[in-house]
Amino acid sequence: MTPLQGLARTDLHLLSVFMTIVEQGGFSAAQIALNVSQSTISRQMRDLEIRLGMRLAQRGRTGFRLTDEGRAVYEAAVKLFRAINGFRGEVGAAKGEVSGALSLAVIDNWIRDETGPLIDALAALKRWGPAVHINIHSLPPDEIERAVLDGRADIGIGVFHQHRPGLRYDLMSADPMDLYCGSGHPLFADAGSDAALSQIAGADYVRRSYLSEDRVAPLVSGLVSTATANQMEGVAFLILTGRYVGYLPISYAAGWLGNGRMRSVHNSTYQVETHIESVTRKGVAPSQVADYFMAAVNRFGISEADGQADP
Repeated sequence: MTPLQGLARTDLHLLSVFMTIVEQGGFSAAQIALNVSQSTISRQMRDLEIRLGMRLAQRGRTGFRLTDEGRAVYEAAVKLFRAINGFRGEVGAAKGEVSGALSLAVIDNWIRDETGPLIDALAALKRWGPAVHINIHSLPPDEIERAVLDGRADIGIGVFHQHRPGLRYDLMSADPMDLYCGSGHPLFADAGSDAALSQIAGADYVRRSYLSEDRVAPLVSGLVSTATANQMEGVAFLILTGRYVGYLPISYAAGWLGNGRMRSVHNSTYQVETHIESVTRKGVAPSQVADYFMAAVNRFGISEADGQADP
């Protein structure tokens, strides 16, 4: 049977497995995400290829790689599941319910910012739609944008210093960052004094792989760097060794400042202002669930509200 002759529930399940394999980058990672054996995943992949009558991916010693047909099927499957989710939302709306699924791609470790609206917005969404299925991915900013562009995520939330065509960015909250050193660093004892200004030139700086540091943090553009991290946690690890200086969100660093393991370099002279933004695809109508979620984000990001009423 070709896919044009009928699409059964089994086919939807197989397509969902295939999408997970693609998004996880191969069978091994998909095995963890799906919580099934690799032999089961391999069998389901073969079943889907038989159903569709085409080879979807090359797999073996060289790793997992989509064929041209596989890439086309993946893109079609993303559209299919988005349409199914939209259908569920519209039916739920007709019944006066909030229903469907919401896929979020969120910057790592944002939970440390207690002023952010995400937790309250998710709680409000759950009150409005108890049956809504929420899927959250923690990703670096560039991966968040790609996930939104290719349809894996309905909404992305992060810090985006260079906006991409095809995406819409909306301000959610401020997220200032400061330059820190850890206990044991040569700068630590003098971090609050003018001496830090002369000593900073010799400091080893942790660069963030997902940012253009010269543009985002020009005050430290001339510093030597022998370390790179692609998540805030990695930056924090290296600062805490007492051998590096690096940028962290003020909210994220608060705990280590409180217990004396980090200090701001020269009383926040190097502080930079960044912003948390939501990102969605231009030209794509949001689902009912996404609409409700963003209404909650705007409510809690702007003022304190009880979140009990509908948006």
